[in-house]
Amino acid sequence: MPAPDGRGVFLGLMTLAVLMPAVAVPVVALAVLVQAVLGGFNLHSGLGLKAGRPDARSRCAATGRRRFSVHVATHDEPPAVVARTLRALASQVGAPEFEVIVLDNNTADPALWRPIEALCDTLGPAFRFYHEEGVTGAKAGALQIALARTDPAATHVVIVDADYEVAPDFLAIAWQELRRGGEDFVQFPQAYRGDGGSAQGLSLELADYFLRHARHANVAGAMLLTGTLSVIRRDALEAAGGWSCRTITEDAELGLRLHRMGYRGRFVDRIVGRGLLPLDLGGLSLQRYRWAAGNMDTACGSLGCLPARTTLQVFAQLTAWANLALPLAAGLIGGGIALSLGHHAGVSRLLVTLSGIGLAFVYLSVCLPMVIGMIVRGHPPLNACLAALAARTAMILPSALGTVDALMGRSGRFQRTAKDVTEVSDAVGPMLPALALCGVALLAVPHLPAAAMLGAVLIALPYPLALATRRRLVAYRTALHPA
Repeated sequence: MPAPDGRGVFLGLMTLAVLMPAVAVPVVALAVLVQAVLGGFNLHSGLGLKAGRPDARSRCAATGRRRFSVHVATHDEPPAVVARTLRALASQVGAPEFEVIVLDNNTADPALWRPIEALCDTLGPAFRFYHEEGVTGAKAGALQIALARTDPAATHVVIVDADYEVAPDFLAIAWQELRRGGEDFVQFPQAYRGDGGSAQGLSLELADYFLRHARHANVAGAMLLTGTLSVIRRDALEAAGGWSCRTITEDAELGLRLHRMGYRGRFVDRIVGRGLLPLDLGGLSLQRYRWAAGNMDTACGSLGCLPARTTLQVFAQLTAWANLALPLAAGLIGGGIALSLGHHAGVSRLLVTLSGIGLAFVYLSVCLPMVIGMIVRGHPPLNACLAALAARTAMILPSALGTVDALMGRSGRFQRTAKDVTEVSDAVGPMLPALALCGVALLAVPHLPAAAMLGAVLIALPYPLALATRRRLVAYRTALHPA
């Protein structure tokens, strides 16, 4: 019998809270405790760390010849988007020798991949295109095939997402950084095209990971990979076994394996390429679910063989998107129903109080560290800060679903984020409005404890903020594609 997913856990715990609130209390208490721990990691990430000494184990000489193999994995991507990516790579200046391997996997419509095949032919012999059917493992499977077809002379593998337009000096900068530090892999931050105006807050919210977690993980020598603009020594990548399909965040999982094998990585805090923001709320939610579920899958694996400080920073990165709002909301709603029915009133009051406190911890965990980071970085415009907070709050639910699905072993398969305006959907889905309705209804329960009233407001809040975030995403894609 398959394990229940996040929605099943939510409904099951809510039913348990209605029928047997005394049994639900320890479950919710455990969720509150774990959420407090997650919040502590998120808040503490990077505080009090001192720069470490360079690790003498580096297998990479600071000098010597380098040849890059740039891998671009595609699946059902708009040809115009991929073409911008490839032309930017073709326009590199001051770069070492490099090749570009475009691996299209499982795209059924030839009208999507044949123009890219033709473009690679015109860009010269350094650009090689492959279309493969029956590829398993989504992006990880495609990258593994590209690795097998890499030029034997290549010393480093560079990962660039299909929608990322890199700067003309990207590969030159990567070469300089490798010469300077001698690390086995380097990771550049993700950034986004057209991230001003209505998209500024969304970009600010997404940048929080790199501006806070990545910078501080770097001090501890614990930086993981984040999926694009990554440069990895080829022999280190092959020694680690290449790309794994075990999780839907193959990048972070590979970064962890590299660290466990003694390889060193570094975060280079310099924007060298810009991609596309998700074009709709569904895409943003899908992306956040994938990050929460895949990274939690990786965190549930072994973190052994690492120094204590590195382990803490790796865990902080892997749980950066995690939260336990789902069981806490279930306890609040179920306990509120039991309280309104007069069913075990004392225990029900305890249950809804704990649930409300836990939901407050969720908000503090996901929002307060970002606010502190924004203040430390020099007070961005207030409207951008508010938009970032709205997006972060709107993403509490998909992050919670991803967290619980991963804990239950049900994180599902990799799904790409739509990059074509013809694929977008502005549907919010039924769960957010249902939770908002439950929150409003809970406020009408007589003698509801103050903590539970706060929790009721908190489970209602993501819905209107999701609508505001949706409007900003509509404005963003309209600015990108006025037609």
